[in-house]
Amino acid sequence: MMKKGPKIVVIGAGSFFFGRAVVYNMAQSPILRTGTLALVDTDPAVLETMMKLAERAGRHVGAPFRLIGSTDRRTVMHGADFVVASFSFRNTFYRGTDVRISRKYGVTMCSGDTIGPGGIFRTLRELPEILRIAQDIRELAPEAWMINFVNPTAALGLGLMRHAPDVKSFALCDDLHDPRKRAEYLFRCGITEKPEIPISPEQDAKFDLQILGVNHCNFVVKCSYDGVSRMDHLRKWVAGQAKKEWEHPADRSDAKQHYNYNYALELFDLFGACPNALGHIKEYLPFFQGYGVSPVEPEPIVPFDAFRRADEMAAQWRETVAFANGERPIEEFFAGGKGDHATDIIESMWGGLGRKFYVNTANRGAVPNMADDAFLELRSELDMNGPRPLPAVPLPYGVLGLTRQVLDTHELAVEAAVSCDRKILYRALACDPIVNNLGDAKRIMEELLEAERDHLPAGWFR
Repeated sequence: MMKKGPKIVVIGAGSFFFGRAVVYNMAQSPILRTGTLALVDTDPAVLETMMKLAERAGRHVGAPFRLIGSTDRRTVMHGADFVVASFSFRNTFYRGTDVRISRKYGVTMCSGDTIGPGGIFRTLRELPEILRIAQDIRELAPEAWMINFVNPTAALGLGLMRHAPDVKSFALCDDLHDPRKRAEYLFRCGITEKPEIPISPEQDAKFDLQILGVNHCNFVVKCSYDGVSRMDHLRKWVAGQAKKEWEHPADRSDAKQHYNYNYALELFDLFGACPNALGHIKEYLPFFQGYGVSPVEPEPIVPFDAFRRADEMAAQWRETVAFANGERPIEEFFAGGKGDHATDIIESMWGGLGRKFYVNTANRGAVPNMADDAFLELRSELDMNGPRPLPAVPLPYGVLGLTRQVLDTHELAVEAAVSCDRKILYRALACDPIVNNLGDAKRIMEELLEAERDHLPAGWFR
């Protein structure tokens, strides 16, 4: 007899990336569909919509999962096996504020939620709530795994490791979602004709793909098939995509997509490693900011457009409401839906499936030239005992130094968030890889603290 499915608490049920995906997986997975789904959202209207959607989806496929919901997470957290944090408060408003004020002082961010002043200030805004959730888990569900799905993923996961070490946790990003990511690189390296899953066991065994670094700042440092390097094939593919971008550039208002492969080609040739998270990684380096005398190739990065993202989120939410209310057929929800990284991992952990996934966790010796407690994004084995990072190659020089600098910035941002200490916050901004002027760092700090006063702890203003 199959054991009962897990109890999964989702904090931030209306999440742009995660809300619908967790409903889809909960209804479809043979392992999850016999468990409990507890939806939490502080907005009663959002919670009601997601409850209706989950009820409708479960009823359509005959999934017997128990569904509960609340605006108060503590009322549904007892006995949880997994608690997934996927919330954000006024996401586009504050990211837009971070980008606008930073740009006044010459710092441009195309995403603004992980590195630069935007990543640091989002850590200040989100980490206090993450640690309060950890405290609730400590009291109400001490055996639960806490999975952070909130950006900046690495900084918040690091904050949990440093300041809630007794709570079992790791952090996730949806980019490195296996086996999809391995299928993409099998195609890019010329092994397959299409990036299709499932991957055959033979292909999987022969493919040595090592993507290493910090979340949103990671590189393919090794890519071989049947013992033969395919890095030259990968560079040729990236160069081909870069040429197509020149011929048909993306909409310039889409900052995360504009000229990605041209930036990637520059970095590939610089470091000898292929950048992976293209929409993010170009804002981790000073080279594309527009500093200096020589022109930037392909051009200085384009700032994040908060209005565009707000429109995207609003459009998706209207679609979600239509599915929940029956204005659109639920068959369309399943036909166009997909699962997500968190519930795929939960399914494998709970069911003992033995799958490997990329998670953000302590290095524990996996990358030999990084500290054991370096918080990296690593391919890992997972079960109910947690992640075990797989042995990896050393990071090459250049990528190694950047990785250490990014982690230093995250460590300082975490300590600033916990202490409300302006000296530490200033140090975090000064150590950030794209802030290049101390006076500007001070001005960015003071202006953002004042602009975001309503959503920051009172300790910053004592």
